[in-house]
Amino acid sequence: MNAKQFSTFSKRSLRVTGQGAIHALLQARELEKQGVDIIHLEAGELDLDTPSHIVEAAINSLHKGHTRYTSTQGTLQLRESISDYINTTRMTQTSPNNVVVTPGVKGAIFFAIMALVNLGDEVIVPDPGFPSYSAITKFAGGKPVLWHQYMDQDYTYDIDQLSSIINDKTKIIVLNNPNNPTGTIMSTKILESIAELAIKHNLWVISDEIYSQLYFNGSFPRSIFTLPGMAERTILMDGFSKTYAMTGWRLGYGIYPDNMIDNVCSIMLNDHSCLPEFIQDAGTAALQGPQTCVSLLRDELTARRDLVVDAINNMPYISCFKPEGALYVMIDISQITGVSSQDFAGKLLMEGVSMLPGSMLSKHGQNEVRLAFVANQNRISTAMERLDSTVAQMTS
Repeated sequence: MNAKQFSTFSKRSLRVTGQGAIHALLQARELEKQGVDIIHLEAGELDLDTPSHIVEAAINSLHKGHTRYTSTQGTLQLRESISDYINTTRMTQTSPNNVVVTPGVKGAIFFAIMALVNLGDEVIVPDPGFPSYSAITKFAGGKPVLWHQYMDQDYTYDIDQLSSIINDKTKIIVLNNPNNPTGTIMSTKILESIAELAIKHNLWVISDEIYSQLYFNGSFPRSIFTLPGMAERTILMDGFSKTYAMTGWRLGYGIYPDNMIDNVCSIMLNDHSCLPEFIQDAGTAALQGPQTCVSLLRDELTARRDLVVDAINNMPYISCFKPEGALYVMIDISQITGVSSQDFAGKLLMEGVSMLPGSMLSKHGQNEVRLAFVANQNRISTAMERLDSTVAQMTS
């Protein structure tokens, strides 16, 4: 008799954790099924529809029969459009040959880390930060090392701290600019300091710039990709989810150095073969079509941010940092004694507002809760009333 037990899941798969925002979203939807009115401020998904000219481009593409395999790297038309867009917004020179189209920016992150990280390699990730950076690193057999930013220091980037956590095992520094969840935008001085360390220690940099168009200070965020000596060691990533309200389309891209293209595309070929051509045609239409929707989105998000920040900073016991970009506000709940971020978010959910506990985004996030200002201003105003009432209940 064969005594071998039925095989269990791989150790690699067990290292991967779920994403907190999706869990919170599903939890909120379960309450909605029970008739509870929930204002969704947990996930980074706008309440807006994809602009109509982008949708029409996908429909027309389908009618033209664009439903077959395409290049794993992406259609030339889309890669040319992306290259032109990057060159215009970042004031640099990239080639369509360096563009790789991926299933969302998360795909670009996944394939880059899988292509670069060996067992035991260390990847420096921001904390607070997007949880997938650490999860994908662990899946690849690497070790995420946290570069901490703190609310009471306005989430400033400490270069001395970054330098202190670099060692012989360090392979990659991951940047998210503008940052999820803090809303900070890195200054040119900070980027130059990071670039200096990357060159000195011969490190790769992954620059996740998915929120690049969501800035509130009047100027497009600087990319580390454009600094001297960085293009050959930086993978710049961006996509369509936030700028064009296309989260469900799963369309992103990376600008990869010449020596990475074949490796990354080989991994992608064995993962998903290629992206649907009609979705890529929609991406081309997004970049080549009218950009009024982008400026209107930025204006709307600025108004939402101001509404949230003003309301929170006029409430007792809680406060927040005013974000410079992205979609989020981190709320400081440290003055409410004996309440964890999970407790706070759970109580708030029962009052009809879904937010994300800071502990899902940071090792030191127990006194923080993330709010995504993705609902319309009327719903946000109602959410602020419910938040104020919840704080009053917890402090009475």
